[in-house]
Amino acid sequence: MSLPTTILVLGGAGAQTSFVVRELAKSEAWKVRLLTRNPQAEEAASLATLPRVQIIEGDCYDESTLFSAFRGIDACFVNTNGFAIGEKSEIFWGIRMYEIAHWAGVKHFIYSALPFVSKKGNFDPKYRVPFVDGKAKVVEFLRAQTTDQMIWSVLESGPYAEHFLLNQFVPKEDSTGEFVFRIPIGPSGSMPLVSLSDLAWFARYMFENPSEFKAELLSVGIEHATGQRIAGAFSAVTGKKARYEPLPVEELKSQLSQSTKIGLAGSPGYDDPTLKTVQEMFLPWWGIWTESHGNIGLWTRDYGRLDRIKPGRLRTVEQWMSSVGYHENMEPQNVLKSGSRTSSRFEE
Repeated sequence: MSLPTTILVLGGAGAQTSFVVRELAKSEAWKVRLLTRNPQAEEAASLATLPRVQIIEGDCYDESTLFSAFRGIDACFVNTNGFAIGEKSEIFWGIRMYEIAHWAGVKHFIYSALPFVSKKGNFDPKYRVPFVDGKAKVVEFLRAQTTDQMIWSVLESGPYAEHFLLNQFVPKEDSTGEFVFRIPIGPSGSMPLVSLSDLAWFARYMFENPSEFKAELLSVGIEHATGQRIAGAFSAVTGKKARYEPLPVEELKSQLSQSTKIGLAGSPGYDDPTLKTVQEMFLPWWGIWTESHGNIGLWTRDYGRLDRIKPGRLRTVEQWMSSVGYHENMEPQNVLKSGSRTSSRFEE
């Protein structure tokens, strides 16, 4: 299969797609088109300055827009936002995007997904995370599709290190001068943190090697990191003392809204009861990591495969912290765009 010449990126100028666009723009062989509702947003405007990148204004959750956007496209990267549109809409639009891409003659369809955790957990409600399950159910649909006309591939992501360690859980210095990480993963839980820069690199690799990922899923990540591991990495990078304290569930619940939805009124599925509140989405999410003790739980990674594909990948939280210039005076940096009125409304 020949390499694509024009790649369509769906998902707006959100965290993941922005990194993917910047990585794809490094190749002179490709043209990249990014569909976003708000081309004037800061990140979209920045991406527009990259060589061979074209910003297209439009709603990716609109059929007529998709019919137009997919014309003349060789390959696509799709990242729908279950935070903002809910599980039912995410399943519908993930499948519909595949169908329209197939109709338009696209040769390679890459879908950004998350693992089917609740299925692995025998559909126990405590493992049900709607924005995870929605993507996973689209993958179940993809597994039933042939690849004779259009290759499909899945890039499986996870909790972004850029969000959780640069924003939500930046450590705070206590009265003794020690820096404290308070994360709700219990005393021994772990998270398969994902570097957005590495994720984008693997996305580019998949476009460069489509036959290797024909009807294939690639799960990316840095490592399964415990709270102690994160605190230790901070000390190694900064030279400052640090410790980890599990954030109690009750305290986490008080921080998560019981009534607020993440999307904005008017987004697809916003008024549907299956678009859950912040608390309904994230209490099960953190429960998964609390029960995850290393790479043997419901959310696993084949780190050996990642090492073979990219020997120089980021393999530890310490390496990731060094790569982003982590320091003791970090100010929270918000990489997610969900629900933001200053950026495209539905961008993850």
